[in-house]
Amino acid sequence: MSEEKQLLEKWFKLYADRVFSYLLHRTDPQTAQDLVQDVFILAFRKLEHIPEPPLGWLFAAARRLLANKTRGFRRRDMLLARISEAAAETADRDHADIMLTFASLLKPLSAQDREILTLTAWYGLTASEGAMALGCSVSAYTVRLHRARKKLIGELSRKGSLGGSPAQHLQEALRDH
Repeated sequence: MSEEKQLLEKWFKLYADRVFSYLLHRTDPQTAQDLVQDVFILAFRKLEHIPEPPLGWLFAAARRLLANKTRGFRRRDMLLARISEAAAETADRDHADIMLTFASLLKPLSAQDREILTLTAWYGLTASEGAMALGCSVSAYTVRLHRARKKLIGELSRKGSLGGSPAQHLQEALRDH
């Protein structure tokens, strides 16, 4: 193993839990885990410019990456408002009901879950296209989509909407194939 990889592995063992804890106080667990990985990927790329000990640099990187992600989440939150506006403008009441049901079910989900569900169900992207849009691997996309679908179905069930129209149509549209 190269010296650089050994150093990065040492840093990860020493500091990953502290960086994760920092992020966990500021965001949800899934986002915190993703950002810890991003911090150490960035550290690997900039290894020669990072001071020893690297903890301050790692926290600064985590803070910046989280700020970037938070800005993205705020933009995605506008999606719910846009769906509601589009529903109000459509003449097809059944379609409007499905849109409003979809928006109400998305609301309690994380921004990341909303994004992946809308890319798939709303915009009809394949796993490959969605992965490209989110900048992740196809396998990561399919795992995230599976988790998001489970959460959405949980919301449908919690609200007592399983099997009823328009929620039935929504559930069918989002079902794993």
